[in-house]
Amino acid sequence: MKDLLIIDGYNFIFNFFKAGKLDNDDIEYYRGKLIADLIAYNSQKDHDLILVFDAGKRGNQLRSSEMIDHIEVIYSSEGETADTIIEELVSEWSDHRKIFVVTSDYSQQKVIFGKNTVRRSCREFGLELNSVRSDISKRIKKENRNTKRAFYPLERRLDPEMRKKISDYRKS
Repeated sequence: MKDLLIIDGYNFIFNFFKAGKLDNDDIEYYRGKLIADLIAYNSQKDHDLILVFDAGKRGNQLRSSEMIDHIEVIYSSEGETADTIIEELVSEWSDHRKIFVVTSDYSQQKVIFGKNTVRRSCREFGLELNSVRSDISKRIKKENRNTKRAFYPLERRLDPEMRKKISDYRKS
């Protein structure tokens, strides 16, 4: 069974992105950015990922969840916190698999420590996200360079000596 990575969404956004007071458009942007970063991250790490957000001003009467590219995104119900959901998930899964919880919430840290559960700070995890993103970017640039070379005309891919031999052959 894969390791389980649970991220306290808004805690990460406000701690790692240093996002102070945000309006709804900003929050939507950072939520989308985090999900996109996690999709890229998981393409390299292959964990089961759960991203948890407080309902906040979304006005959710009931808890809701959706799958976005193999990431379960959960929104708490009105009056429920992301911390509560994270504690339930840890309780449910800690006997069966290793769990990493990404949060910088001190009270949450005290509750989640236990069997098979490791806390990762938002800063630590953010640095790892950036590292994975950088590795992907380097790999894409390298593949692009290799792909461009493959489409050069044959004579540009040959060394000068071989080009001269072919040219001499054509002339004869």
